[in-house]
Amino acid sequence: MRIRSLALLSAAAVLATTGCVSTAGDTRPEPRPSLSPEEVTPVETPDSAPPVNIVDSSPGGAKDADPLWKGLAEAASSKSEAYLKVWVHTANPDLPETGEVTVTADSPDSVSVTLDAKNVDREQSPFLLLHGTFTVEEVGGSAYRLKTVNSEDIPELDPKSPDDKTRCTTEDAHERITQAADDLAAAPGKREDMRLQWGGSPRVWWGIQQTAVSLNEEGGVAGDFLTEACEPYLQQ
Repeated sequence: MRIRSLALLSAAAVLATTGCVSTAGDTRPEPRPSLSPEEVTPVETPDSAPPVNIVDSSPGGAKDADPLWKGLAEAASSKSEAYLKVWVHTANPDLPETGEVTVTADSPDSVSVTLDAKNVDREQSPFLLLHGTFTVEEVGGSAYRLKTVNSEDIPELDPKSPDDKTRCTTEDAHERITQAADDLAAAPGKREDMRLQWGGSPRVWWGIQQTAVSLNEEGGVAGDFLTEACEPYLQQ
């Protein structure tokens, strides 16, 4: 049976985001109107962008479900350059600050990416940001080595959607994020539209994807991925 409660927020945060009223000593959530639809704002790819561009949060795991792995495989196969602005949640975020480093998502059976340490942003560790334009070499069945062409961002490719702080602290945050995870679990084919809707909040988008995966596993338990995604903003 699917468990719909996502353990998204602490008790205090739930009260802050859902509102409550007291009835005969019990605290109960107030009813809310239906959520307004999420907008999908198309992204125009500049002519100067590399043939392969991956602006996303990687859920890790198998190749067919991970845009990072699929994009790197395409670039290696076609010998094309690839532009990356990809967030990866890893269990080993304490990497050297110079030389080559290898980043692997903490989901089972994930792709490993070796690149220059200067192209890994650690500011939101354990979420690491891989960014820049690279040549791509496949060095194993699930391993790639990237060589930096340049480290400049291509802001035109960024999803035009609210950032993590906004997503986590709005009044309807709990309901809206929970609904997004349920929607992705029910319709994985909507992933690209949902990336455009949620990719501006990469931590939350990671949590939505991981929750959807967990909901579709046997037992249907959501886990606490969304709690981790929003935690820094709920403590402020």
